[in-house]
Amino acid sequence: MESVKSINDIENLEKNKVLGNPEISNSTISFKGYNNILYCEGNVKIVNANFSFLGNNSIVYLSSSQNSQYSFNLVVYNESTFFIGRECNMSSPININIQENQNVIIGAECSISSGVNIRTSDIHPIYDNDSKQRVNNAKSVFIGDHVWIGHLAYISRGVKIGSGSIVENYSFVPHNARIFSNNLVVGNPARIERENVFYIKDFLGYHRAEDSLNSQDYKSDVFIYEIDSQETLDLDKIDHILKDLTIDDRLEFIQKLFVRNKRKNRFTIKRR
Repeated sequence: MESVKSINDIENLEKNKVLGNPEISNSTISFKGYNNILYCEGNVKIVNANFSFLGNNSIVYLSSSQNSQYSFNLVVYNESTFFIGRECNMSSPININIQENQNVIIGAECSISSGVNIRTSDIHPIYDNDSKQRVNNAKSVFIGDHVWIGHLAYISRGVKIGSGSIVENYSFVPHNARIFSNNLVVGNPARIERENVFYIKDFLGYHRAEDSLNSQDYKSDVFIYEIDSQETLDLDKIDHILKDLTIDDRLEFIQKLFVRNKRKNRFTIKRR
């Protein structure tokens, strides 16, 4: 097993790679397998985190963040991809578990609260009595741009959350659920509480009476997302492509599709 606890340990890796120059503090990056890549853009701070690569040929891509740090527990197994976009705010503890060759893609400028769990698979397979066919197949998770996931929310296998959506505190988003863009969902299982809403990242804790009064109106449409035939991505197609690519080609694909592609409506999900 190989491990990294400081920037100085990176050069000692033989079977795996850490690309970039992250700040690493009170964290462990462990590799049980081989040919895994942790890719860090500039301004990446890994603090109070545990990243465990328990298989082979997986990529974890951490995008640049000026005002936040990566402080979560991540477990990734074989031939999987984890991507998180730029300027996401994350409040530990957060647990992300990527099993059964699946992927987790998170867009830019998201807010992920403490106690959130994201999983691509259940711990054990479940079968139908009569057909003997498995009924809880693993599936990738996609979370769009500017999504707010509240405290202690659970995101299950196969969930797709459109840009601009809000998942309320303590909500359970069940397997294969599609949360439409600019929707607020709440409950267990999560249901639509309100459509056609958006949030901004202003912190309300220090608001005085006049600040709250001034926050009653917001003039811009910047956080309202629409389907655009020239911009909106086919998430299922992307998932299949990621699973077919070699690890080096996957890294190039990630950078082309998720990093250089900054189109507003790329992760929009609406009713068909």
